[in-house]
Amino acid sequence: MRGLSQIVRTIIGVILIILAIITGPIPVIQGWIFFVAAIWVLGRDHVIIKWCFKQIEWAKQTALRFWKKKNPEPKV
Repeated sequence: MRGLSQIVRTIIGVILIILAIITGPIPVIQGWIFFVAAIWVLGRDHVIIKWCFKQIEWAKQTALRFWKKKNPEPKV
């Protein structure tokens, strides 16, 4: 069983990730600051952070595939 401090850290980390998602599109408060704070609170080996990094990598790969379909390399 996890200690109370681990549970509190997880709750704070999840709140910070939610704030990062909400404030991402707002130009005044940058969402990445909350995401960095969540990584600092939870640690890179936490399950939630690993999942977030997998989602970011998936989005990056999807964007790259879309970009290559939209702009094919010219044939020389």
